[in-house]
Amino acid sequence: MPAAVSLLLALLVAVQGSAPLRKSDLVRLLSGAMMSSSELAELVSRNCLTFDPTERDRNDLRMLGADAAMLAAVDACARRNATRSVPPTPARAAPKPSAVPARPASPARPVRLAPPPPPPLVTRASERSGFVSGGGQRGAAGRQLPRPLVFEVRDSAGAPLSAQTVGFTGINARILPATAATDAAGQVRVGVTLGERAGAATVIASIGVVEKQVAFNVAAGPAAQLVVMCGQGSVSGHFAIRPDSEIVLRVSAQDGFANASPLLGLRAAVADARIFRVVHVAQDSTLGAVTLKPDQPGTTSLAVIANGMRQYLTVTVPPRAAPGKVDCR
Repeated sequence: MPAAVSLLLALLVAVQGSAPLRKSDLVRLLSGAMMSSSELAELVSRNCLTFDPTERDRNDLRMLGADAAMLAAVDACARRNATRSVPPTPARAAPKPSAVPARPASPARPVRLAPPPPPPLVTRASERSGFVSGGGQRGAAGRQLPRPLVFEVRDSAGAPLSAQTVGFTGINARILPATAATDAAGQVRVGVTLGERAGAATVIASIGVVEKQVAFNVAAGPAAQLVVMCGQGSVSGHFAIRPDSEIVLRVSAQDGFANASPLLGLRAAVADARIFRVVHVAQDSTLGAVTLKPDQPGTTSLAVIANGMRQYLTVTVPPRAAPGKVDCR
């Protein structure tokens, strides 16, 4: 059984009780798609949360597919947590009745007992734990970040804790290894590979009830294809244009994950300028426009060139056109 599936099954077994849910638990449940939206909302309502959700937390959950019912359950849980945080007024203790002094007993020979052993020292991660290096990096979609992410575990006194297992969950990111133990300095290092979506990525570290998160910036990768649009749709191969007016082709560059990349050096060339001409080419950082003017019926080829790539199109200008809006067919 794959490790990810085993981890998710273990999580599902754990959350069937009444233990409050961490943010990483919600992320894994939404990513696993093993429970319906109504089941997830019911689970949140029943178990509640270990954290007070911020607007950033809600946005992360929306990106992973949380619907309105689940977000409403999260907000209701936050309100319940706020109510529970108000301490009750302690009741005044009734005065104890005065005791009648007992007659002193005859002194007995004292018995010497061995002192009890000291209680074992229990150390656990505290809020002093957190990311100490590697956060805030920027990289291309689908690429591994150059520097590792370092998380440090400390107890309430600030001392580092070794041999502590830390779990990592990524939103638009993949972390290897997903779980790791701290070294003698209380630190654990993991690699981060950014996801396919340009924008933001988040990594959540969890140990016990302590959760900390850090953000990264995901940029589009190098251009891998040119996209040519005419009207409301993209065009490729062979298409026809109306002969009674100019048309504008919109050109953009995309990386291997369909994120918009910078558009560089846009130009266009037509094989037979007697059929139609390229009358204007314009561009900004991410979008370009190529204006064509049909002159006579016929078929010829058009090359759209940018970012060191060429998109070849075959264009037909029909003999006649019905009156109406200019478009591509």
